[in-house]
Amino acid sequence: MINRSKAPNIQTVGALNLHQPVLHHLSNGIPVYEVNLGSQNVIKLELIFNAGRWHEKEKLIARITSQLLKAGSHQHNAEQLANFFEYYGASLNVYDGFNTVNVQVYCLSKHLKVLLPMLQELLTSPAFPEEELTKLLKRNRQNLKVQLQKNDVVAYRLFTEELFGTEHPYGYNSSENSFNTVSIEHIHRHFKENYTANNCTIFVSGKISTTVIELLEQHFGNLPSAPIVAAPNWDLAPVGIPKKIHQVLSEDSLQASIRIGRRTFSREHPDCDAFYMLNMVLGGYFGARLMQNLREKNGFTYGVYSSLETLRHSGYWYIHTDVGKDVKDAALAEIYQEIQRLQETPIPLQEMEMVRNYTLGMQLTSVDGVFNIASINKSLVTIGLDDSYYYNFIRTIQTITPEQIQAMAQKYLNKEDLLEVVIE
Repeated sequence: MINRSKAPNIQTVGALNLHQPVLHHLSNGIPVYEVNLGSQNVIKLELIFNAGRWHEKEKLIARITSQLLKAGSHQHNAEQLANFFEYYGASLNVYDGFNTVNVQVYCLSKHLKVLLPMLQELLTSPAFPEEELTKLLKRNRQNLKVQLQKNDVVAYRLFTEELFGTEHPYGYNSSENSFNTVSIEHIHRHFKENYTANNCTIFVSGKISTTVIELLEQHFGNLPSAPIVAAPNWDLAPVGIPKKIHQVLSEDSLQASIRIGRRTFSREHPDCDAFYMLNMVLGGYFGARLMQNLREKNGFTYGVYSSLETLRHSGYWYIHTDVGKDVKDAALAEIYQEIQRLQETPIPLQEMEMVRNYTLGMQLTSVDGVFNIASINKSLVTIGLDDSYYYNFIRTIQTITPEQIQAMAQKYLNKEDLLEVVIE
């Protein structure tokens, strides 16, 4: 009988297993990564195209193309498409990012055979109806007007524009003018150039029968290839002297949105893993130092976090919070004080172990279940890394010292190197 009045002993996290996927190739060269670990009769299918912002020739085309993809094919309109997937209890989603577009289907394993012809139809003969484009652009314009009234949205937009530039795919933001320049011709060209066999990777995970790869070959083995169109030359401008940007969006505003950060690096950078742990200590979880100071001690905010965003060709790190307008200056002072503490004094061993165990617990959760395992493998494959990167990352978490955390803070968090944006 388990004694419920006694808490279980704390266990350290040992080795994690990514379960390396099985690699197949369709006859047209599309790589298919199979993660066959499921106990439930469900499947997740993802077709990943290098068709995100990095590959667009006109602003917003990658995003609008992906949004319009679900408007139907030449044979079935948007309503028929939605009803078809709903009838089989399946979901179809299209996600666009800075570098890739993911076409994703969740379904019962037994229904995959019925759903694949419709998915093939959508990816080989999308309609891109002009009337649907008009409606989509109208909705986007209306949403933009609403978003631009929010302090946190404006702060983020100014922050990314200042870091990467208003013309760079990592830096530009949507505007009324950019929606006005979108045309159906641009969408057709972007789709034709980027949604091709030689620009595609497939991930399939769940409970997979022996016929699944045959079905993928049947429906996507004849997906046409096209000459690789080189992405525009998106050179990053040299990092200038960071600014302090303070703007008043509304005199009636009760809160101020704060963003403090800098440009960083992609996952391949040798300091990335150690910097990730520095971020965890400072603001990467609810018990981190910024939260303990600004929320628990001073009551300036409901929440404050820091985040490290690793992109394929760069990255950025930032602190983000919303505080009362009357305490914004005090909040800024406390943020810089916490950074200075990390630079001047190694964190206590007890805190180091707490952060280490919390982070390892997060990683343990991230490999819990077949879809999570497939997601991590997918993120590695799409940026050209293998599982050795992940295991080295885990090793860094297990072995990093307070002195290494301090060295990262001294190297990357100098106040004169940080961009500060405050919108109230």
